[in-house]
Amino acid sequence: MTRPAAPPPGYAPAPAGPSPLGVFFGRVARGDWAGSVKGALWPTGLIVGLAVALAIPSYGQGDDPAVGWSDRLRIALAMLLQAFGGGFDVTAVSSGGRGGYGGASDYGDTYGDFDPGGQGQMSLSLIPLTVTVLWIGALIIGARAVRRQGGGLDAAVRVSAVAAAAVLVLGLYAQPEIEDLSIHSSPVLATLGALALSLVTTGAVLQRDVAAAWLAQRPGTLSLVRACGTAVRALGAVLLLCGLVGYITFAAQDGVTGEAMLVALPLLPNIALMVLSVSWGGSVEYDVQGRADLIGSGTDHGAFGLGELSDAANDWALVGALATGLVSALIVGVLAARRSADRREQVTVGGVFLVAYLVLTGMSGLSMEYTGSVAEFTGAGNLEFAPSVADALLFGLLWVGGAVLVAPYLVRMTGGGGTPAAPSPYGPQPGPYGAVPGQYTPPPTPGAYTPPPGTAPGPYGPQPGQGHYPGPDGPRAH
Repeated sequence: MTRPAAPPPGYAPAPAGPSPLGVFFGRVARGDWAGSVKGALWPTGLIVGLAVALAIPSYGQGDDPAVGWSDRLRIALAMLLQAFGGGFDVTAVSSGGRGGYGGASDYGDTYGDFDPGGQGQMSLSLIPLTVTVLWIGALIIGARAVRRQGGGLDAAVRVSAVAAAAVLVLGLYAQPEIEDLSIHSSPVLATLGALALSLVTTGAVLQRDVAAAWLAQRPGTLSLVRACGTAVRALGAVLLLCGLVGYITFAAQDGVTGEAMLVALPLLPNIALMVLSVSWGGSVEYDVQGRADLIGSGTDHGAFGLGELSDAANDWALVGALATGLVSALIVGVLAARRSADRREQVTVGGVFLVAYLVLTGMSGLSMEYTGSVAEFTGAGNLEFAPSVADALLFGLLWVGGAVLVAPYLVRMTGGGGTPAAPSPYGPQPGPYGAVPGQYTPPPTPGAYTPPPGTAPGPYGPQPGQGHYPGPDGPRAH
């Protein structure tokens, strides 16, 4: 074997260029940070504005509140940042007794040697879905402004980084200490969740044209994306309807104050999912375990559904719930019928809607764990209050499946016509004789050469862009 020739004297290999990833992050670092900051101001301002609105009421503390406005602002921020995965943990150290349940041995059977008179801790898990939706909408507004300035995928990284940094700052601020209570908001988890949401949202907005061109070459994927868009529209309309029904019902109850109605606003989608679950025949379950002086001791499990609604209110409430469920199902079916190209796409819309409904149902509940003495809670245990995901799956399949099956016939009966044909990703296609079906064909130019009937245009006939044969009195056009 021959050895490779040695390089000539003075030869040096060319230095390796930067990797594509390095080039990309170089563009990120050298890009328009001022414009990215402007794009991130929309979601940041939304969170701050909501927190200020929630901190204005004194919540029944009177003229000399123990929790001042700044502390209420920080508590509101901690609650709102749960929309991105943040936490709400309250830690307290009290010197009280054993809460009236005897010694520590009363808790030893279930919770070990626990003394409720020691350090107490409570963790609250509640995702305010209204904040999540509004924050994504604010990100879309900011990203569109960046896109008008020519921003690309590197701008999406910058906007996301600024928005996540703002969430980190707010999360660090949202950790007040009030007397013997200390609140922790898990700012790192909230920052990571905000960063992920920001990257997906801003990347989708800023890469919309690129994605459209890519989808145009892949009709199957384009049909799936179109079905997902229709399902999101249907889900938004259904949650809006059920949220209004639930909020009005809540506001009509005796003893509900304006402050309670204000606190319920960030939870409108959560309320809507509970209303939809009950309206479709499911239930909202509650589960209480442990011992506490506020809720008693032992284990309690129950559910609230249509039967309990009829007993608690009247038959008209039952009729209204069923009507809400029927209208919600028809919204899904009619939108699927009107916006889908074929039956397969309609079924895809129903499937995507059902999956999204189940995911949100699993996220919409409230849970709380507590040990020791924290505020009004003394004891140990947990509480859960959430719609049943199993019921949502069973009844969702029945209602959504029936709506997708029946709605196309209802649309035709009401004069809506059949389902629209799917647009070709390659534009209008000619028919077998060169005509595009349904396309306007202009009349022939006066004086233009027209081949005899039955004569196909030959290689010497008129071609597009090459002029035409003149009439007997006109000059030859070129």
